[in-house]
Amino acid sequence: MEKITILARMSVEPDKVAEVEALAQRACRAVADQPGTLVYDWHYSDEYGTLIVLETYTDSAAHIAHMQAEGHEEMMGSLMALIGSIEFYVLGEPTAEHAEMLSAVPGAQFYSDLACK
Repeated sequence: MEKITILARMSVEPDKVAEVEALAQRACRAVADQPGTLVYDWHYSDEYGTLIVLETYTDSAAHIAHMQAEGHEEMMGSLMALIGSIEFYVLGEPTAEHAEMLSAVPGAQFYSDLACK
């Protein structure tokens, strides 16, 4: 099994922060009971107007299950409507099916483990 980490950095206008916070609270509640989720954190910086979402899963199957969970697509659509730019990094070695799904995110970048496997 190969751990998968997602790091997403998004710009958020100040007038959208309250909506993003409400969405983050809903998302965190939804993910709390999902098996295979090791880390699921949302962080915001007023100084930089930036949202960071950090997710780590036990493997590709756990992240695919997260992506296919009820309400996930709707939440992602809501988030995309609230943000400006996005940088999206996939750390680890997803399965081919998982990599194809993640490639749908604009600008997705993939990074393999270098040394600490």
